[in-house]
Amino acid sequence: MPGFQRTVREMSVLQRERGVMLDSGRGQFTDVHGRPLTGKLQWGLVLYSSSGKSEHDLKLKQLSSFLHTDVNQLKREWHKEGTPHLWTGGGSEPILLTDAQVVNVRNLHLQGADVYPVMRRYFPEASGSQWLGYLNESPKDDGKLSRHQDEVKQPFAMKSGASGLERTLEPLLRGIGPTLITRMVSGNGQVIPEVEPRVIAPRNSHYPLVVETTIDARIQQGIEELSEAAGLKEGAIVVLDTANADVRAMVSVPFYQPQHVDPLQSSWGNRAIQAAVPGSIFKIVTAAAALENQVVSRDEKFHCEGAYGKYGLSCWKEHGHGELNLEKGFAESCNIVFAETARRLHMEQLEQTADRLGLARSVGWQAQHIGGMPVLKHFDHEESGRIRTNAVESADEGAKIQTAIGQRDVLVTPLQAANLIVTLLHDGKVNAPRLVQRIRYADGGTMLDMPLHASPSAEGQISPATAHLLLRWMNTVVREGTGKSLQHARWHVAGKSGTAQVQQQGKARNNQWFIGYGPVEKPRYAVAVLVQNVSPEASHQATALFRKVMDYLAECS
Repeated sequence: MPGFQRTVREMSVLQRERGVMLDSGRGQFTDVHGRPLTGKLQWGLVLYSSSGKSEHDLKLKQLSSFLHTDVNQLKREWHKEGTPHLWTGGGSEPILLTDAQVVNVRNLHLQGADVYPVMRRYFPEASGSQWLGYLNESPKDDGKLSRHQDEVKQPFAMKSGASGLERTLEPLLRGIGPTLITRMVSGNGQVIPEVEPRVIAPRNSHYPLVVETTIDARIQQGIEELSEAAGLKEGAIVVLDTANADVRAMVSVPFYQPQHVDPLQSSWGNRAIQAAVPGSIFKIVTAAAALENQVVSRDEKFHCEGAYGKYGLSCWKEHGHGELNLEKGFAESCNIVFAETARRLHMEQLEQTADRLGLARSVGWQAQHIGGMPVLKHFDHEESGRIRTNAVESADEGAKIQTAIGQRDVLVTPLQAANLIVTLLHDGKVNAPRLVQRIRYADGGTMLDMPLHASPSAEGQISPATAHLLLRWMNTVVREGTGKSLQHARWHVAGKSGTAQVQQQGKARNNQWFIGYGPVEKPRYAVAVLVQNVSPEASHQATALFRKVMDYLAECS
């Protein structure tokens, strides 16, 4: 047959077959240790048109009992289509059978009801792994469906990546065709029982591909459980390996269910790569700018009385901190010290330093002309954040002071915030965080490596001396500043807290942050915790959650 890899005789046989898809052939994901993140074979019930004999009706009642459904519901679904289909119980997804149900159905020997292994892509629990993404049905005319579409009279629904790695790796994940189970049917559509079922599957040992991510499934699951136990309603937690900025865990809250996504809801969005007002964690940038541009000496004293006297600015400590230098002001997160420091800086110096540290730009791993794609990204719809809007004049002192304390127009993503810590630990060199380390063929060979690379700024980088000093100041935060509650953590940790004032539907709310690393003596993980839209009166949940995450990482290690 022109355009087909079939003879006329083979095609005539195929015209008399009806099939159902057991596996789409799509590539699967594993964690950094090879543990599966998608893909599990489970049993499903395939229904074919039946003859309607009395014996058949009796067995139908028995089958409905095994399936815990009403016999009329079973009959309706059985006959709703002229083609074979998986039992869904009236829902949109196949219902997978228990081991006991599999045994019962097989022992029933009911013509037109067979049990087959079905590839279940996602695990049933809600998850904070929005970086993975989800699938939706492909348009039927997109030209991407396999030739198997024409081999059996079953217009099965192929799906494609709609977000996350499922979307950014779509051309590689799509595979080369599904696995179908087919039965020969008579002219009126009835299954011919004398003809055994036949499997149609791609004959290529390389597929489906396997995507090896940098995620540690144990850490990911553990931190998801911690966030639930802590009652986190909105926010994100990012854990990076300090050696190379690889993502070991990335949790976004609220959770989503990739097999049941409503695109009109927001839970499928990955908050770890969405920009939020950073508050005082941005003082790391302001301190770096002051040190790099030598506008403040390390021993210089500032005086904080609580109120600044202009721009509506005050310190969080009502009656002030008294006299303190820049290091102490950093540890106590004193707004007055940083307001005075900001006055000596140009807005452009803040912007340049932020860029050098990997803020206000995308930092996630990406490469051009790789894997047959013009651009391959690991983080779908990663936001770049910003320092100021075009409407703000650089000479506006009030805007500059608000910017210096992480308010006004400043936006930072949790991924950028965690990567900022890794940057300081690497003497000011910005690494590009990865979610994927390689893609393998099904038979184990490597199809594509995704090597580590830097994400340098056109503005250069901060000096190693400044990076080391800021890390030391983060230690001071925990030793004698706003992070004192972390002194009893399992690891010796260091970091910086932040509280940002935001508005949610016209109501005053706070974003709470804590970013840091541990153990200080031999850093292993950099962590960013963002708790969004909490009451201004709420305790600092981000610091408490940071400790729980670090304690868990210490336990895992």
